[in-house]
Amino acid sequence: MLLFLSIAVILLASVEAADDLSKLKSLTFSPNSFIQFSPDWSSLTHAISVCAWIKDVGFSTYRTFFYYHASGTEMTILAEGSHIGIFGSYMHKQSSITVPKGTWHHVCATWSYNSRTHRYYVNGVLLGSQTTASGRTFRTGGSLLVGKWYGTSSNHDFAGEMAYLNVYRKELSSSEVASMANAGMCSNIAAVDQNEDYKVIKWEDILKKTRTGSIAANYVGKCMDARIEEAERKQNSTAEELRVALAEKEELSTRLNSTQIELTELLSSLNRTWDWDVFLTDQFLNETFTTEHSLLLRSSWDGIADKLVGIRITEEFLTLSAHIDKDEDRPWTMLYSENYFNEIFTKDMAARLTSIWDGISEKLVGITLTKEIIELLNHVTDKTNCGK
Repeated sequence: MLLFLSIAVILLASVEAADDLSKLKSLTFSPNSFIQFSPDWSSLTHAISVCAWIKDVGFSTYRTFFYYHASGTEMTILAEGSHIGIFGSYMHKQSSITVPKGTWHHVCATWSYNSRTHRYYVNGVLLGSQTTASGRTFRTGGSLLVGKWYGTSSNHDFAGEMAYLNVYRKELSSSEVASMANAGMCSNIAAVDQNEDYKVIKWEDILKKTRTGSIAANYVGKCMDARIEEAERKQNSTAEELRVALAEKEELSTRLNSTQIELTELLSSLNRTWDWDVFLTDQFLNETFTTEHSLLLRSSWDGIADKLVGIRITEEFLTLSAHIDKDEDRPWTMLYSENYFNEIFTKDMAARLTSIWDGISEKLVGITLTKEIIELLNHVTDKTNCGK
């Protein structure tokens, strides 16, 4: 057992800090036990949804697990469904609830000023709705009780188990409520609540509030199991991603070493230098070099290089040529190289421009041309940067 707990702690530690362990906890309320505080209700005046997972044990007649009071009763939700109220008006749906006592189930109550409709769902199913008065909104500055009605009567104690009580500043749709219920009470372990940004009162914050009476906080067993399974899945996924990344790095290293040897041999046999800085342009930088790129380098100057003979390669000339050239892919930036820029273009330059990449450009296919790779190629061919 100790070994299992140790493994569980290690696995749980690997999960992101944002996925708080408190999401695994439930609260068990004894009779005459509750949590009371005064939340900021200002963002809830015109729309609200209250959702929770509860386990009703049938302790009292009116088992109140949510009660908001502000100069009068503003909102109540009772576990047995007898008083589902807003603004002092109630729905009585106890006969519609068929969930056996002592069973976890999902409860949600929604309302908005625009719809003027208060809806009550159990396990994602709409059990009832009522229309509210025109112009009525929630009062602020009130007191929220979790686990008890406002007052002292033990006949209104929840005295059951509760988890994941959250209050949203929007009226959740019926499909959103159903999705939440159908996903199961442990769904927040492996996924992010789609309405996380709308949460105003969060379960993990309620757990930190002062408790009155005997209230026990316990990890929900099946959710702990789900958490461990998710941690294992993430660990396995990370290990596989690392293995793939290392294999790709090794393959790239092998290819670069091979390319380096070939470059050195070509350099010594052909007495040729390459203008690697052409790859620092948007056309190639951080792109994976393709067969089309190779063909572009080797053939884009055919039929036009000879026409440049006698022209001085200036900034103005290159800008104008790139603008009017019908071949939008032709890499005019190659002529910013110190071998051409501000020089009178000659026949030797034309011959060099049309043949420089023969025998080498195809060896770059499949390599992502980052700045680091280009610097390495410059170093291998003993050529300093000569970019724009």
